[in-house]
Amino acid sequence: MVTKFFYRDLIVPQCNRRVDDEPLIVNCTGCCHFDTPFETYNRSGRQDYYLQYVCEGTLTIWLDGRVHEMPKGSFLLTKPNTPYRYSLPAGKTMEYLWIHFSGFHAVRLLSRLHLETGKIYTVGDCLGDIYPLFEGLFEEFTNRPRGFDDRCAAYLSEILVHLSRHAAMDAPGTEKKLCSLSWLHRHFAQDVPIEVLAAMEHLSESRYRIVFRRQTGYSPGEYRTALRMQHACDLLSTSQRSIKDISAECGYGDVLYFTRLFREKIGMPPGQYRRTTAHSGMDSDKAVTMHNF
Repeated sequence: MVTKFFYRDLIVPQCNRRVDDEPLIVNCTGCCHFDTPFETYNRSGRQDYYLQYVCEGTLTIWLDGRVHEMPKGSFLLTKPNTPYRYSLPAGKTMEYLWIHFSGFHAVRLLSRLHLETGKIYTVGDCLGDIYPLFEGLFEEFTNRPRGFDDRCAAYLSEILVHLSRHAAMDAPGTEKKLCSLSWLHRHFAQDVPIEVLAAMEHLSESRYRIVFRRQTGYSPGEYRTALRMQHACDLLSTSQRSIKDISAECGYGDVLYFTRLFREKIGMPPGQYRRTTAHSGMDSDKAVTMHNF
């Protein structure tokens, strides 16, 4: 890996800035390769966030006055105005990718992804997932096309999502991915009992309900109903099929029950929904919100 440095502000390198009027801004980014000893010690910290991902070797780092090792496949987020110190001993080589970023959405994004600052995450070798994103980021900084800041923010968000997901997979007690979710999306019209879905995951029904809600935020029944209502909304807004046919396709043999349930979840009966979307051009996927389920 070749050492590269890219700065948003070409006139003032380092771009050590706090940004409050943009959602997410990448101040600078790059990759570093070291084969000689060095130490970086910033006693006052920076005004922005700092992400480091170790690609090769081991980085020695100080956290809360204690020395830690960051091996290959680990990353660290440092929050603004926090001192940071790291080094490479003599006779060692190492490489890491880095980003400095800011913006009023940064705190919320890290919170949503359950990423903490000041914590070393060991996520294994996910370089194949994130390095193409870094390369895209480097290309944006090189060419600076229209939408440069927005595209850089998108690359940063995707990098953080990948790191968060890898961190979650490696966390102790992490639940496995539910294959029954994909099955539900394909077969939502079928009235399959919960115990059958639980058997797909080799879990008891009670455990399956807990795992399902933990992963999605909803019960299996609520999730299936939401999928059915979304499909009904799509058909009502894009076809002239009868409400009875739509009810049956969504898994409801009783059209009166379907109509009552549709009114409860969507806020209006199917016929009115069809007229509303036809006249207003309302996007059907905006009508179904999971909080109603």
